[in-house]
Amino acid sequence: MRMTEQDYKRLTRKARKCGLTRSGYIRLLIHDYNPRETPPADYFGMTRELKEIGSNMNQIAFMANATGLVDEGKCYEEVIHLRDALRRIEQAVTGVKDAPVDFDEES
Repeated sequence: MRMTEQDYKRLTRKARKCGLTRSGYIRLLIHDYNPRETPPADYFGMTRELKEIGSNMNQIAFMANATGLVDEGKCYEEVIHLRDALRRIEQAVTGVKDAPVDFDEES
């Protein structure tokens, strides 16, 4: 198979981003599969941390609903933990240190 130098470099770059060899990348394309880039190394750790925070907040909400009481200390702890996790994720994604996290902004 022949290709230009530019196409060869592009193929190499795309295959590397997916964690594949050039031939492995091409084989997947032939089979109508569009390979995805491998997630960053800390992606799974960040995901696990967010799931843990969500689980903890869910337990706090369950107890508040069942008893009518809110453990403000635990709730505040989890909010701070979430805010720190979101800041680290934003920094990892954008590459910007000390990126502000605005929780009041509507999506």
